[in-house]
Amino acid sequence: MGPFFSCSALQYGKLESGSKAFGAKIARITTDWYALQSRNKQRISRRIGVVGITAALVVAAGCGLTNRESSYEMPTSAAAETLNLPDATDAGEDVAVSTKLPVYWLENTESGVFLYREYLQDKRHQEPIGDAIWTLLSAEPTKPKRYTHLKPTDEIGVSINQSNVITLDLPAKVFSAHLDQGLSERAIQQLVFTATAAASSTGLLAGDGAPTVRILVDGQPNATVFDDYQLADVYERDPEYIAPIWIIDPQYGSTVDAGSIRIHGRTTQFDVGTFYSLQRKDADGKLSVITAQKQVNPGQIKEDGSFILTTELKAGSYLLTFWGVESESEHQVGKVTSNFKLE
Repeated sequence: MGPFFSCSALQYGKLESGSKAFGAKIARITTDWYALQSRNKQRISRRIGVVGITAALVVAAGCGLTNRESSYEMPTSAAAETLNLPDATDAGEDVAVSTKLPVYWLENTESGVFLYREYLQDKRHQEPIGDAIWTLLSAEPTKPKRYTHLKPTDEIGVSINQSNVITLDLPAKVFSAHLDQGLSERAIQQLVFTATAAASSTGLLAGDGAPTVRILVDGQPNATVFDDYQLADVYERDPEYIAPIWIIDPQYGSTVDAGSIRIHGRTTQFDVGTFYSLQRKDADGKLSVITAQKQVNPGQIKEDGSFILTTELKAGSYLLTFWGVESESEHQVGKVTSNFKLE
């Protein structure tokens, strides 16, 4: 492992180092490592329960920043059907894709508890990785019912080396929630995905090496957190926890100009396909159908699962819904929605 370089010296794609050779190497950073990796990622089978999450169990898994003092367990179903949910592909983080920070939240769905990415405003303005982690720990998600069990702190240590190992040093209070194994794994992956996304999207990765994350607690490795979860030496992004479908744009709660609207998303490859509907919301909240059910053309879906659709819409409020369909099932797998306004 090479020497670490303080992330305070990393300012949105620039790295200050005494090594000219290393500086030249950093200058040759990849522009979209994750999109390349998604074409080579092996499929990992998984079975997911898809029905019957009760309201009490959803609350038990956590619903935001206000419920961080209790114990939480993964939601379960008393008599759940199961299906082979297709593997999600890791979604790319384009360099300079946004002036906002990529942050990964958890959300409980009928298909499981998954990671969903949102782009949020940077209110810390120190360095991108630490800013993104601070936002995850301190901010509110744009969409209701998304959450984290990690607790807020201003004490965030960050470094990155030439092997793309990102080290996070956080105080023990960040991990003081009482979580079961499933939620512990997902909370750690929130840190991993958020840190690596911030590094990639701001051009901090060197070469095409896969970024990894090392998590220290008060400076110590392999700490026990969330009561009974021991941290590993290092973590990679685990695609098992990525939501089957994301709506990237229009982001939930956003306001955009009326006219030609770009719908940007990412989907898992479902047997039957990925479908969407679009509804307009009247002033009294009544929904009128614009597109009842339409399949995303498989030819429009790239190898990394991303796709872009365009449509003409006038000013108003809209509800956009995506879901997947597997063979021999009518269930809307991975259903996700976005409410947005046009002006």
